[in-house]
Amino acid sequence: MNLAFFATLSAVIKHGSFARAAIEVNLSPSTVSLQMKRLEEYYGQPLFDRSGTTIKPTPLAHEVAGLISGTLDQMESLRRRGSSVIEGSVALGAIESMQAHILPDALRYIRQHSPRLSVRPVRDTSLGLLNGLKEGTIDAAIVAFPGEERNKRLDWLPLLQVELVLIAPKDSTEDSATALLQSHDLIRYGRGSNLAVAIDRYLAASGNTARGTLQMDSTHAILAMVSAGLGISILAWPDRRAFVGYPVREVRLGPHAPRMYFSLVTRKGESSDRVLSVIKDAVIHAADLAAGRNRWL
Repeated sequence: MNLAFFATLSAVIKHGSFARAAIEVNLSPSTVSLQMKRLEEYYGQPLFDRSGTTIKPTPLAHEVAGLISGTLDQMESLRRRGSSVIEGSVALGAIESMQAHILPDALRYIRQHSPRLSVRPVRDTSLGLLNGLKEGTIDAAIVAFPGEERNKRLDWLPLLQVELVLIAPKDSTEDSATALLQSHDLIRYGRGSNLAVAIDRYLAASGNTARGTLQMDSTHAILAMVSAGLGISILAWPDRRAFVGYPVREVRLGPHAPRMYFSLVTRKGESSDRVLSVIKDAVIHAADLAAGRNRWL
C-alpha cells in the first residue's frame, strides 16, 4: 500500500472534506476519493460514513490515522536527516517514443551517479501517466502534448519542442507533403493519442485530407511499415538511428507544421525530493543528448 494514501487519509480527517484535503496534498478531489476507496478495499471495511451531506470518519479511520501518523513523522525526520548516498526506488513513466530516445541515457546517468537508486520504467499514454501521477502509482513521467496545456496541480519541467515531420518510402518521388498525402495511405499513430490530435489539427489547418485505415502504437513499427512501401506517416520524434534499418525520406510539413511539447512531470510539492532531483538531472541530460542526436541535418 502506498504510504502517501495514509497522508491523504490524515488530511481528509483533518479537514472533513475530500475537496479541502485535496488542496493540502496537491491532488484532485476525485484522486483523493480514489485513494480512500483503495484504503477501504485494503482494510475490507469503510473508513467514512457517506450517508449524510458530509463525510464522517469511522472509528477505524481514526485508529488507522493515529497509528500511521507517528510513523510518517519519523520517516520524514529520517529523510530530512539525509545521507550523502541517494538510494531507494522510483517509478518513472514514459510514453512509447521516449522509452527509446530518453530512457537509456537517463538510466545510464543514474547508474553512474546514483547506483543505489532503483528505477522502474512504466510505459503508458501521456494521459495515462498523468493519472498515474495523481493516483500515486508513479513518481515522475515524461509526456507529450500538442500544445502547452498543463495541469496546474502538477509540476512541469519542459524538455523539448519537436516539429512533426512526414515520413515517406525511400523510393517515393513526390516532393511535398500535400502530394504525398494525395498519393499514399497515411499510417496513423493510435487514434486518441496526443500525436493523433496534433496530426488532425495539421490536416484541418493545411486543408489536406488523408486516406488509409492502418494504425500502429509504435514509432519503430510505423517506420518499418513506411520503409516497406505500405504508406506514409507523420511522427513527432522519428528516431533517426532507426533509419539505418528502415530507410525512409523525411519531408517537412511547411508553415502549418505542428509541434509536440515534451515535459517531465512530477507532483507539486515534491520538487525538493532528493531522489526526484536525481531523476530530473538524468532526464535533462538525456533530453539534451537526444536533441543533439536528432537535429535536422
